Amino acid sequence: MTRPSGILIGTAGVYHVASQLAARGFHAAVTFGNAPSVDILVGQLNGAASISIQVKTSHWALHTRGRGKNKHPDYYGWDVGEKSAKLDHPDLFFAFVDLKLGTEELPDVFIVPSNRIFKAFDNPYFKSGKSRRWRWHVAIDKVAEFKNNWTPMANHLESFYL
Repeated sequence: MTRPSGILIGTAGVYHVASQLAARGFHAAVTFGNAPSVDILVGQLNGAASISIQVKTSHWALHTRGRGKNKHPDYYGWDVGEKSAKLDHPDLFFAFVDLKLGTEELPDVFIVPSNRIFKAFDNPYFKSGKSRRWRWHVAIDKVAEFKNNWTPMANHLESFYL
């Protein structure tokens, strides 16, 4: 199987996240690139609150280390981009999608508050001014709490009722 273009990979991720949100009872409006730094606007059904989601998708995000019988899953990786890495808003979440292309498995989605991503890139390496590839590499154990966990995002939306 040949890998689809980057545009199709990204589109698949956005629509997967939007469908998962709708299935969980939220309005999910894809922006089609018309809103800077926002791929999906998410709202409660009653219109009381909304958040923004920036989607980052990889055809295969899980990376391994080692060889032979010592080969093991080690970390996930997604391209983020400098502009997205500098976003830090309480109503903005990132949805990192691992499509797992070439398998029959459903994609995994990691819903991460933007401040966690901002902090990951808030270091001298990225602040040096040199041209960098803004890629989020995160150990499996450091991202496990976000894997297919839509609850923090849902709780954030529901907190507007309080």
